[in-house]
Amino acid sequence: MNAELTARSLVRQLGHPDVSLIQARDGREHHLFRVTLDGEERLLKFARPDCLPDPYDPTRRPDERLRAEARAIALARDVEVPAHYHVHETTPLCSTMAVIPGTTAEIAYEAGRLDEEGLAAVCVQMGRTLAALHSRRRPTDPAEAAALPDLGGCDPLNARLLHLDYHLGNALIRPALGSRYVVTGVVDWTCARWGPPEADFVEMQVSVFCLNPRARDAFVVGYRRHSGRAVDLPEVERRAVVEIRRRLVDDPPSDPVLRRRWQDWAERR
Repeated sequence: MNAELTARSLVRQLGHPDVSLIQARDGREHHLFRVTLDGEERLLKFARPDCLPDPYDPTRRPDERLRAEARAIALARDVEVPAHYHVHETTPLCSTMAVIPGTTAEIAYEAGRLDEEGLAAVCVQMGRTLAALHSRRRPTDPAEAAALPDLGGCDPLNARLLHLDYHLGNALIRPALGSRYVVTGVVDWTCARWGPPEADFVEMQVSVFCLNPRARDAFVVGYRRHSGRAVDLPEVERRAVVEIRRRLVDDPPSDPVLRRRWQDWAERR
């Protein structure tokens, strides 16, 4: 069954058989459709049949990932997240959520609307946003902490709420005065866990900072200004090398420039 047929089946199960569907930009784990439910625009989200497994737990089922996303979004504070997030016991399981205004920083970057200076400015804001996310500490009560899994090997006493898929494609931005962009929210929380803050820098290091070191400087400045804490950059790089080596085997990039940079990182560190 293709994505649109599945989406139509889902909205029928939700009691809205006649609504229009507009497919949004898919991720590698989920399909997304814009749909109007009860007069409000929503995003409909459900797992792709060919979805990539959770990199931190390949046995984790798609329904578990959507339920974890709902819990993570409820835990986040001082960060704009999709409102009215609901998981529906449909077949397959799906979720609906409000639409955050804006486009992804990745789309703007790929379209050439973010030059080096613009990317650095967005990264400052993304660093501040990540620091706000990390203000949520892992609860000491075991029942509360069980809302999300722990990242392997983490120290529970120092663990924070992690997004773990924090990159340009999951940061929404909108234009502002002076050819600037402002970050409007963070989406796609299905990998969320408790763990050390440095683990949440890895995706940006792997996908952006390897090619744009200045962007990392801006990101770290934004993070430090908001959090007041230093970032253990050697630890970020150590974790990034482990992830790069895994991806070169399991999921190598199609961009030859990025692949060469990854190979350089994997060999030199």
